[in-house]
Amino acid sequence: MKNRIPLTASLAILTLAVALVGCDPNKDKPAEGGGPAPATGGKMSPGGAAVTPAAKPIPEVFQKPRKATGPVLIKLITNGSDPFWDSMGMGLKAGIKEADADPASNWSPPQQVDNSSQKAVFEQQVTANADGIGVSPVQADAFAPVIDAAIDKGIPVITFDSDSPTSKRLAYIGTNNYEAGKVAGQEAVKLFPNGGSFVAFVGNMSADNAKQRYQGFMDAVKDHKITMLQEPFEDNKDQVGAAHRNVADAITKYGDKINGFLGLYAYNGPAIVDEVQKANIRSKVKIVCFDGVQRTLDNLGKGLVDVTVVQKPYEFGRVSAKLLTLINRKGFDAAMKELQPELEKEGMKVDLEKHIIDTGVTVVTPQNAADFIKDLHAKGLKST
Repeated sequence: MKNRIPLTASLAILTLAVALVGCDPNKDKPAEGGGPAPATGGKMSPGGAAVTPAAKPIPEVFQKPRKATGPVLIKLITNGSDPFWDSMGMGLKAGIKEADADPASNWSPPQQVDNSSQKAVFEQQVTANADGIGVSPVQADAFAPVIDAAIDKGIPVITFDSDSPTSKRLAYIGTNNYEAGKVAGQEAVKLFPNGGSFVAFVGNMSADNAKQRYQGFMDAVKDHKITMLQEPFEDNKDQVGAAHRNVADAITKYGDKINGFLGLYAYNGPAIVDEVQKANIRSKVKIVCFDGVQRTLDNLGKGLVDVTVVQKPYEFGRVSAKLLTLINRKGFDAAMKELQPELEKEGMKVDLEKHIIDTGVTVVTPQNAADFIKDLHAKGLKST
């Protein structure tokens, strides 16, 4: 410190500082409710940015061909049922064909959006002798033991869309959700150059993708006078009931204090638009959301949404099928290295050390929505 202070005061301050350094304010935060845990498994850099944990070593059994010949059966498990996954399913079909995997390969959602239901679907695929499983965990840490048990049995498991970084999963395919959150935050800054007050909505803050998106958004806006009126409203992926009720409750609770709405999950955008229209406050607020489900794209065309950050679920399915098939045919390292040139040519980022394939995002606004939708239709897609 620049100013001189008495020695006794200096010692007191030093003691307090040491005590604070030894306390991690996020260490004991619960996975659900309350504030979000830090992105990417709970590690943050001194400046607040997310730090991706080091990848666990790949077990030797996965470094050599597991099934060099014969059909490779791929099973993908989503974290729920949503039109968002339709595009992923089409990508999976394309990947199965490109990789010459078993045509019986497919994807399944859990009956309920919770860890137990997803575990049941996962274990069904293990029992069905799947040669490779991809999963988007509802709860990142809680699902890690399920993934680890399959890995210990010699079954290749990867994550897509939402990671489980504390697990033994072999790789993650999908959006770098922290960076996607930062992109959304940067767009919010453009919409509110003088600052504003937001409310956010999400399925489950226990999901790794939700934690990362929210943390990225908050880091991007923290020096721009953009704040949250409270922690994100959670709807447990109840798209029809709670997702709408939460928006209506926020409008009732905060009224004119709200300048902006943030929808972290694909269905949150349409729910926000519905309730904003009912309350007749569209002219007073801005709406930022994620993903390109058909209703969100339609709303962009009508000027009812200001910006959406779009992932590439088609690639989640396609790349998952190709990677899991190649792991069976050639081993993990060989599979990643073979895919790297192709994927990077297509604009993706392949991190061979951290075992991550970042499929990237696209920012869609009312100004470029028509062109974006046209490109989707050219691929036979109605949404992302």
